[in-house]
Amino acid sequence: MDRYALPNVLRPYWKLREDLYCDEDLVLYGARVLVPTALRRRVLARLHDSHRGVEATKRRARQAVFWPGVDADIANTVRACEPCQILQPSQQQEPRLCDDNPTRPFESISADYFSVAGKAFLVIADRLSGWPVVVSCGADTTSTATIRHFRRLFRDLGVPARLRTDGGPQFASREFSTFLERWGVRHDTSTPHYPQSNGHAESAVKAVKHFIQKVAPSGNIDCEAFDRGLLELRNTPNQTGRSPAQVLYGRPLRSCVPAHASAFQKRWQARDESCDRRAAARLRDATSRFDAHAQPLPPLQRGDVVRIQNPTTRRWDKVGTIMGVGRSRDYLLKMPSGRVWWRNRRFLRPAPPLNAFSTMEDATAPLAAPDTVVPRRSPRLQEKASTAAVARVPVDF
Repeated sequence: MDRYALPNVLRPYWKLREDLYCDEDLVLYGARVLVPTALRRRVLARLHDSHRGVEATKRRARQAVFWPGVDADIANTVRACEPCQILQPSQQQEPRLCDDNPTRPFESISADYFSVAGKAFLVIADRLSGWPVVVSCGADTTSTATIRHFRRLFRDLGVPARLRTDGGPQFASREFSTFLERWGVRHDTSTPHYPQSNGHAESAVKAVKHFIQKVAPSGNIDCEAFDRGLLELRNTPNQTGRSPAQVLYGRPLRSCVPAHASAFQKRWQARDESCDRRAAARLRDATSRFDAHAQPLPPLQRGDVVRIQNPTTRRWDKVGTIMGVGRSRDYLLKMPSGRVWWRNRRFLRPAPPLNAFSTMEDATAPLAAPDTVVPRRSPRLQEKASTAAVARVPVDF
């Protein structure tokens, strides 16, 4: 018997013809009941009553039912289930991404605001040396005040080539952007709800905030205890063996800690190569540990429909469309309301196709009659049939 002599509805069973048998009115494939096309949506809904994942539902189906393409239909059913999509777990972290390697002090800086005892503070940290600059802002955190603080920083320590912030209202204003353009500073902002992308500033804020809470819990840093402590903070070597002061000035700063004059001699400071080696080894080790539990997520393209995770509830309850792709795994999204959101790839998950085979609503709808159901065909058979059809169609020139 020729396979293509069979009706279309029977062709998918050609390879299984030796394993099919009848038990009264039932057709079986091994111990599994062969489900006709008209009943598949209802069976899929019953298989998904437990709302388990794709693999668990497939294992359940392999105990009882079968039809050609059952695994793909189960995957489509699970992915089209609204409660399952909303309550999906958070995605894994991606490999470490660092696109900033400054070669001189204050070439690249990070900045962020924080508050202690109701008073606002601005922290600006050099990404090479770690040198912190702390500015007491009181209650004035406007763009005008922020520009004034940065202008003084540029005057005293030089103009950086790059500034990274969290994109707060002070940093996102047109006035601040125009100010940075005049001074020739590139401004990079981290995506919302993803502080990891501005981790350097977050680390500096954490250190300085804890320091202020210990020496000036009232928020008044105009005191001797704060000045002495900040001096030691700038003098303390990091894991590479160099302090922010040594990187910036080439020597430690004299402080209240007793030190011999020989500690300031050049021969004790000529350790740049060994410190650089330690810094490179530490970076490789940190990257290796971080990436050991990370996995890259496939990139998204413009026009892709995605689900968006709520950073508070951790639920994937919003749907948007990709309208822009950034440089650092960030995307612009157009929401159904017309608003534009900006999110990191970790908070985006590709949405299932709208024409998924089955949903819970479809399962409760009236079933079509068997003679009106379009038979399911494999892509290879569809391609062969389409080719034959094209060959029979006359072409007009």
